[in-house]
Amino acid sequence: MFAQRASSIVDGSPIVYPFSEAAEAHPTGLIACLQQIKGGSSSILTAPSSKAYNTDRLGFNLRFNYKPAAIFHPRSEDEGAAAIRCAAIHNVAVVPRSGGHSYEGYGIGGKDGALIIDLNLFQKIAMDTNTGIAIVAAGVRLGDLYTKVWDAGQYLIPAGTCPTVGIGGLALGGGLGMVGRKYGLLSDSIVSMTMIDANGNVQEVNATSNIDLFWALRGAGAGSYGLVTEFKIQAYKAPDKVTTFSIIYPLRTYRSAIEAFGAWGPSAADDVMAVMILKPSSIRINVNFLGPKEQAQETINTLLNRIPGKPTRIKMVEGTWLQAAIKWGSGTLNSTAWEGSRYTQGRSLLYRTPLSTNEMDIIYKYLNYSPDNDTITRVLIDVWGGKIDRPSSSSSAFDNHRGVLYSIQFFIAWNDPSSTSGSIGPKCLKWSTDFAKEIRAAYRSGHNLEAYQNYIERDLPNWLHAYYGNNVLRLQQIKKTFDPQNVFTFPQAIPLP
Repeated sequence: MFAQRASSIVDGSPIVYPFSEAAEAHPTGLIACLQQIKGGSSSILTAPSSKAYNTDRLGFNLRFNYKPAAIFHPRSEDEGAAAIRCAAIHNVAVVPRSGGHSYEGYGIGGKDGALIIDLNLFQKIAMDTNTGIAIVAAGVRLGDLYTKVWDAGQYLIPAGTCPTVGIGGLALGGGLGMVGRKYGLLSDSIVSMTMIDANGNVQEVNATSNIDLFWALRGAGAGSYGLVTEFKIQAYKAPDKVTTFSIIYPLRTYRSAIEAFGAWGPSAADDVMAVMILKPSSIRINVNFLGPKEQAQETINTLLNRIPGKPTRIKMVEGTWLQAAIKWGSGTLNSTAWEGSRYTQGRSLLYRTPLSTNEMDIIYKYLNYSPDNDTITRVLIDVWGGKIDRPSSSSSAFDNHRGVLYSIQFFIAWNDPSSTSGSIGPKCLKWSTDFAKEIRAAYRSGHNLEAYQNYIERDLPNWLHAYYGNNVLRLQQIKKTFDPQNVFTFPQAIPLP
């Protein structure tokens, strides 16, 4: 398999392991190798025999129950590098985990037998107020990040709404968020990264060092190329005031509301970020405006004037950026509490042209067809444009998605863990599968499906092209350069050429 030698660290001393050409998966040997790395350090090794194994191996989506060969929580880059070498020696796939929110359970391998390197002990957040650059370890979750950079001088970082999401997967897959139309995607604000490659070597990755890897990691880097341990991210001074809106309409207005929302988005100011949430009984439009309420009201009026009839409710709140982040985080920036139901199926499509009447009717049909009263069914439409289409950073692997009008995400969540025939789980999965088939068949935004890689979907047809477009061949060549033996792999990792 390999024609070189690697070392790991045991009590500060290097131990040399030969890489065998005939190496095969060997979990017992892997555990022994990882135990030598751990030694007397405060890193954590969770083996299948550990009491914590059945808890540690779970991600956000409890629908997946994969059994990793081990879960290793390193304290340092040296320990992370040594763990990668152990996995390579024993021919075990390596999968990084930041927050564990992968839609398809890839943070726990996406299949049995992987070594999960969990970065939850990497928690550094430091703010350079001279440059506005935040140094953020890859195990940090958004709630902590927002709070710390705010406290450092009222800064913000363009990222998502869920406080428990880890920065690693979000940043490497793009990172759509609450201020994207003003500041771009999270990946657009990455200045540099530190990555441990498949040979255990630490790589500094930026616009002048490892340029191709810098391009690939920003948009297609979630787990395919190496273990990213740290980011340097450009932060921005938050405006003095931020105004949030929640606007409710009855679901029966879905056609006029979706049409108005799609027409309004491209012409709205970059200070606006908005999402339309369609539920079985109502439509809620959430708007985040980077400015005072007077300016916000003027902008919102241009949307309201496009929708026939009056909304059933409008709530406007003027406050600070941090208060807005708390609002969109469902009232908290607690980074440790899992939120909501955790048996889910999520999917996405990206649109460069407005939804057709047929597509809108399909959405309406499935929102009115719920498998059970206790399930949660949602369709989210996020407006893109603004700085997302005009990144100030260098070219990245996300560039194939520039020019998107809006994304739609459709998901279902339930509480019953049973997967037996007749239980709610299979019914929910059928709802999701049928919905996907119908709306894909009606999709007319270009010749091929286009979807958002951070809402990854295992059974999406031609997923490589849908996520990465014409960048696939270049991404594969970069994979060959930095991981020629495919050490970092999961079911939808960038494949070798």
